[in-house]
Amino acid sequence: MLSRQLHAQIFKHAAFPPPQPAFVQIARDHLHMHGLDPKQGSVLPDTGFTLPPLQGADIDEHFYRIGHRCAQPWLSFAKQLAHDVLPPKPDYFDVQSGWTKYYYLPDGSSYSEHVAYPEHNGQPEQMFVFDVETMPPYHPYAVLACAASKHAWYCWISPWLLGETEEMQHLIPFGDPELPRVVVGHNVSYDRQRIREEYSLGGTQTRFMDTMSLHVAVNGISSHQRPAWMKHRKARAARIEQRTEAVEAAFEIMRGAASQAESEVDAARRAQFRRLRAEIEESLPQLQEDDADATDAEQSQQRWEDLTSANALADVAKLYCDIDLDKELRGDFMTSSREAILADIQDYLGYCVNDVYVTHQVFAQVLPAFLERCPSPVSFAGILIMGTSFLTVNGSWEEYLRNAERTYHELEGKVKKHLVELAEDAKDKMQSGSWRDDPWLSQLDWAPKVAKKSRGVHDSAVRHFLLVCILLG
Repeated sequence: MLSRQLHAQIFKHAAFPPPQPAFVQIARDHLHMHGLDPKQGSVLPDTGFTLPPLQGADIDEHFYRIGHRCAQPWLSFAKQLAHDVLPPKPDYFDVQSGWTKYYYLPDGSSYSEHVAYPEHNGQPEQMFVFDVETMPPYHPYAVLACAASKHAWYCWISPWLLGETEEMQHLIPFGDPELPRVVVGHNVSYDRQRIREEYSLGGTQTRFMDTMSLHVAVNGISSHQRPAWMKHRKARAARIEQRTEAVEAAFEIMRGAASQAESEVDAARRAQFRRLRAEIEESLPQLQEDDADATDAEQSQQRWEDLTSANALADVAKLYCDIDLDKELRGDFMTSSREAILADIQDYLGYCVNDVYVTHQVFAQVLPAFLERCPSPVSFAGILIMGTSFLTVNGSWEEYLRNAERTYHELEGKVKKHLVELAEDAKDKMQSGSWRDDPWLSQLDWAPKVAKKSRGVHDSAVRHFLLVCILLG
């Protein structure tokens, strides 16, 4: 497909021997058979120009070398950070605005100090894991942030949160923007917009690695797979809960039988309760063994739903590290006041620190998996470049957002109105019976639904009774 001049520059050792005359004649006869005249065909122009010299022996090596040059030194930083072991998490936090550094000495002692940005031995940190917390009802700026490297932990607190100022627009400093560094986070583009140096017109040498994007590339699911995955996860959680409830119910019955045996005056009934307790205690190991066998069977017969997860940090942490991450405190940042967050700031800083720790654990697993599946440095360089893009805007940006929001609500309202009209029309057809003549509505199930009785205490009692019957044979 290339001209001879371009082909000679890209494929230096390739030759173009002339085709055999017999083959040319076969081709001409074939064209003539179908009524095609080769003389009427268009001839492409012989385009040629001088290309930059290849960075290697062939085009494959050429792009490999370019990708490697674009990926360094951040590729080395990322690999090193994935292998690093984070220091112990702080157990107490100094409540002061800006960055506070927490680190441990070789003798096991620890201390903290105020720093302008994450730095170690007078030099800015070049690779660390990062996370921020915001209070969207108030403003989009960060109120808390945490970072961790192999050297130390760092926590940042907004002056606004501490009540030192009513100014909300506080960005988080990282230090010299010309120093190459790798920052890892989960959905890190959300955190990136709260960093001061990212608004430098001259750009920065900071590159961001997103554990969520790496997971999507390695074991992600599509939007069409998500409903099936959610159904599988709920069914599995229900099975585990049922087995746990069965074991707990057995222990509860044993305790009740033992208590009744101690308080029972009648010797025959006391013996009956003791026998019941002994029979349940004898059956309990079998019940627990069946529970373990069921768990082993599920692990040995893994489905595709067991090899993937949704994109949230809690789901990804469970998939790669078997970590159960509690995200309950995250909702407080959406509903609590500034004073309430400040009153329990130790808990919220600990929550942010734990997210950073879990993100590093996930990164240590998902980065090697990504590099195994996408070994070319071009792929890694592409991630870095995509993570540094930004959108330039002018004063009309706010007007554009308002117009887009208004248009969205107008279209949404029209869709909802049309759906209501369709529903009302279908209801009228049901009452008149004309739905039978509609090619679409006639395919639906029009049988009335009977309300079912809700499950309550009665169902729980029935299950416990059946469990006793099963255990007693």
